[in-house]
Amino acid sequence: MDVRMKRAASTLIHFLAITILLSGCTDNPKKTQEKEDMVVLPMTEIPDIVETTGKVGDGTSMNVLELVEESGDTLLINVPVSTITGGAESGDDIDIIYTVASNGDMTASVVVNLTALQHLWTQPNGKGGMQSLELNSNGKAATYGMSIEYDSWKLENGMLLLHSPKIIGEEKGEIVDTFHIMKLTDDELVLMSHEMESVFKRSN
Repeated sequence: MDVRMKRAASTLIHFLAITILLSGCTDNPKKTQEKEDMVVLPMTEIPDIVETTGKVGDGTSMNVLELVEESGDTLLINVPVSTITGGAESGDDIDIIYTVASNGDMTASVVVNLTALQHLWTQPNGKGGMQSLELNSNGKAATYGMSIEYDSWKLENGMLLLHSPKIIGEEKGEIVDTFHIMKLTDDELVLMSHEMESVFKRSN
C-alpha cells in the first residue's frame, strides 16, 4: 500500500472514531434529560361505592350506624346526620349507600329508612277528594283515586322508583317514574319529580 492510500485509510478511521464519539456524547444527555423531565403523578384513590339494605343494629350511636345485612354480616359505617332520611332506629330496615376508603373506613352518603317509607300516604287530588299511594314491605305498590297506577316500587341511588304496568288495550307501555325523597318523617312524605313537589300525609 502506497503512502497516499495509507493516509486516506488513516483519515477514514479517525473520522469514523470521531463520529461514534460525538454520537455517544449527544445521545446520553438527551436520554438523561428526557428522564429528568418525566413527572410521575400519584394515582388518585377512587373509593368503592356500595348500595345495600339491612337492619339498624343495637350498636348504632349518633355518628356511627351498625348495619346488619341480610347475610348476617355486621358493618360499622360513619353516618353524617345530614345523610339520613326518615331517621334510623334500632330494628328499622334501611337502604344505604356508602363509600369504602383505601384504609377500610366506610362513610354513608345516603340513608333511607325503609320502615318509615312503607305506609299508606294520602293527599288531596285537587278535585275536592283524596288520593293515596301505598308502599308495602314486599316491594308492592298500590294507588287509590290517582290518575296513574303503580304496582311496585324500589329504591335506587337513594331515589324512589315507582313502576306503572302496561294496561292491555292501551298504547302506553310500562313506565318507571323516579322521585327524589325530599322529606320523610313519621307523618309526612314529600316527593319531587320534574321540579314538581308532592306532599303526602301518613294514613296508617
